[in-house]
Amino acid sequence: MKKFFVIIFALLLFSCNQDQTCYDCTTTITITIIDSGGKDSFSVADMRSKCDVTDSEIRAYETATSDSVTYINGDLRIDTVIVTVCKK
Repeated sequence: MKKFFVIIFALLLFSCNQDQTCYDCTTTITITIIDSGGKDSFSVADMRSKCDVTDSEIRAYETATSDSVTYINGDLRIDTVIVTVCKK
């Protein structure tokens, strides 16, 4: 029985696709608030892995998940910048 489990484990281990190319993508969101009281800025980042994609697909993903928006109302200005960068 012990040999059976060793054989099953070995089959599962070697059946995994070791050659797949994955990208580690980091999306950073930075918000800057400027008003008459001063300037505040804060950011947060999220990391995800994307596998089985081509270089052109990963560049399209970076473009689709990156953006910037500016809101202005009188003295208040809020800049939101979202940037995604993927590396192998």
